[in-house]
Amino acid sequence: MQNDTLNLHRLASLLIILFLGGYITIIGQSILSPIAFAALFSFLLLPISRWLERYISYMPLAIVLSMVIALLPLIGLLVLFSVQFATVINDIPAIGRKLRSGLEQVIAFLEQYINLDTFSIEESLKSNFSQLIEAPLQILGQSLSSGSNILISILLTVLFTFFIMLYRTSFKNFFLMQFSRSKRDEAMVIMEQVERVLKEYLTGLLSVILILGVLNSIGLWLIGINYAAFWGFLAACLAIIPYIGTTLGGTFPFVYALATTGTLWQPAAVVLLYMSIQTLEGNFITPKVVGSSVSINPFAAIIFLFVGGMIWGVSGLILALPFVAVLKVVMEHIAPLQPVSELLSSDVYSDAGKFLNEYDHARYRISNYFNRKYKS
Repeated sequence: MQNDTLNLHRLASLLIILFLGGYITIIGQSILSPIAFAALFSFLLLPISRWLERYISYMPLAIVLSMVIALLPLIGLLVLFSVQFATVINDIPAIGRKLRSGLEQVIAFLEQYINLDTFSIEESLKSNFSQLIEAPLQILGQSLSSGSNILISILLTVLFTFFIMLYRTSFKNFFLMQFSRSKRDEAMVIMEQVERVLKEYLTGLLSVILILGVLNSIGLWLIGINYAAFWGFLAACLAIIPYIGTTLGGTFPFVYALATTGTLWQPAAVVLLYMSIQTLEGNFITPKVVGSSVSINPFAAIIFLFVGGMIWGVSGLILALPFVAVLKVVMEHIAPLQPVSELLSSDVYSDAGKFLNEYDHARYRISNYFNRKYKS
């Protein structure tokens, strides 16, 4: 019985590590967030940098060139849409006034054809509903105008990306030396799997953004919405936030169409457009382009998105899925956590019997880790 008792020292150590890790993550967001993004971008730049290093012996120069190659399209996109950014921000007050005018017309229509207490409805809507409709445009304006903090974070991310790329071999060797020689091959396998998963996810995500941007822009242009390319690629870029970003990206052009077109069919067409594209993206584009690089089921993804958003806000929402993808790869190589990794998988519904057929053994039980007899 002594061997099966709870190892309180191990349990206490784990709880302390989790608490301190969570606390440091929250208070250190300003520095940890750029580091996390830099690590993510490093995996994207790695193939470009390795190719350039074949022809350029001076590694820092090859790294800088790879960063320039990767940043040029982004810089071009920002320059291309900078005028539209400013125009949309300047139009926000006028859009708000048009929304209020349209709201009054809707109330007048209700008063003519429906026997309701339109006075109380009018007062309630004027005080709440118009502000609710204006909120997405105000958020957009505040986000685009608070450029100083964003610029600092971008500069830190670029700087950290350079150093992570420059010292990547040292970081890898430092990681490997933490394992005994007999386990270093498995550690290398984990590193290679993490690199493959993140590289496939990032390249696939960029392809999805490009495809969605083109589809959104063409659709909005056909509907007759001003700044179609701006709204289209804004929604596409917001798709980096799974489940939430696409819906939020469609809200902006809908509100803009509602305020500026003077018709009802155009805002309705915008809603139908984004619903159609979102369905196409979720069922065809993302599965085909991104593939199984991040095979996380929706339930687990939503939980991690909420946790990431609570801890790091928008940055947490963006980093949630790459983080859980890396976590899943690591857990696949730790026996007690392999069932947890399977529980996060997108195949958990079809492989429900796997837990009792394959993992029904003491070595796969989490509680076994906290027994005194357990040896890692």
